[in-house]
Amino acid sequence: MALRLVLEILRIKKAAVSIGVIIFIVLLGFLGPLFYKVDPTEAVGLPERPPSKKYPLGTNTFGQDILARVLHGIRTSLYIGTLAGLIALAIGTVVGAVAGYKGGFTDEGLTLVTKVLYMFPSILLMILIAAYVKYRDPTLVALIIGVTAWPDLALCVRSQILSLKEREFVYLSKMAGYSSIRVIIEDLIPNMLSYIFMYFVLLLAGAMLAEAGLSMIGVGITKGVSLGIVLYWAQAMDAVRRGLWWWFIPPGAILVAVASALLALSTALDEYFSPRLRGE
Repeated sequence: MALRLVLEILRIKKAAVSIGVIIFIVLLGFLGPLFYKVDPTEAVGLPERPPSKKYPLGTNTFGQDILARVLHGIRTSLYIGTLAGLIALAIGTVVGAVAGYKGGFTDEGLTLVTKVLYMFPSILLMILIAAYVKYRDPTLVALIIGVTAWPDLALCVRSQILSLKEREFVYLSKMAGYSSIRVIIEDLIPNMLSYIFMYFVLLLAGAMLAEAGLSMIGVGITKGVSLGIVLYWAQAMDAVRRGLWWWFIPPGAILVAVASALLALSTALDEYFSPRLRGE
């Protein structure tokens, strides 16, 4: 069943290309460092050398190999994006589902909190939280992004639940004596899996860009290398003005490629699961 679904989705050209790009970048991040065994934090050559046979993407001001930093940065950024997306997905789904199903005071309270957080720019919340933490590892940065990125999903899930809970199968479960949690988990959430997965794809893209944004303003990870950190130091050392293109173009291009592929995949999935968008 799952294999058949995947094959059908791959028939959509947009989805196939997007998945191909994503797989390629994931392989770069996880297999690249295994074959290109250069320490991304150590000075390995002369500073600011352009790409060459010895240094395929050149070196930065500190003599560090940029290819090694980009490969390790891909893995870190993917880890942060995935973990942050999962955290936001869990919080948003739980809050939205409980608010929509329970209704009444519970719905009003959760929706009020969600809307307040939704109106407050999430990037400002991320900056405020990150600025108060002196040491930030990838897991902590992912947590910061995840706990500030869920309000929009919660509101969307709530609206879906409000519609689904009026269906006949929900009434049958209530008559059978199922608890609210069981109804939500066994009846409502399974009917939203395609929608939730599409939203996770968007959360993943947004989290990776958020990590880059935090790093660019100096509140990203304090230990390790991410694509955002590579761009931060390129910015700090004025690489753009000085024409050191090999420093900022590769990480920037990879971020754009990942985000674009994830957004295109989300659109393709939306088209697949929505007959109206396919013109059927």
